[in-house]
Amino acid sequence: MRNHQPVHRGFGALGAGLIYKAVSTANAIGCDRFLANVQEQNARFFQRLHWLKLEERVLHGRVHAHMEAELGHYPPAELVA
Repeated sequence: MRNHQPVHRGFGALGAGLIYKAVSTANAIGCDRFLANVQEQNARFFQRLHWLKLEERVLHGRVHAHMEAELGHYPPAELVA
């Protein structure tokens, strides 16, 4: 069965697919928020995938963006029993 995720070409295609799968699966099981701490250099990539930057944090000596996925852009995945 073919995935129904958006197609992303070039650099980051694998990462975008993994992010889409994780968030759409969480959406399918009833999560109402999906949060992540993302290294600052990757924050723009996540923003292009419909994530909002909430604040900056320093974790393990590095600046991270605390971010939240916009669940409306990630329809619930079909779960296989």
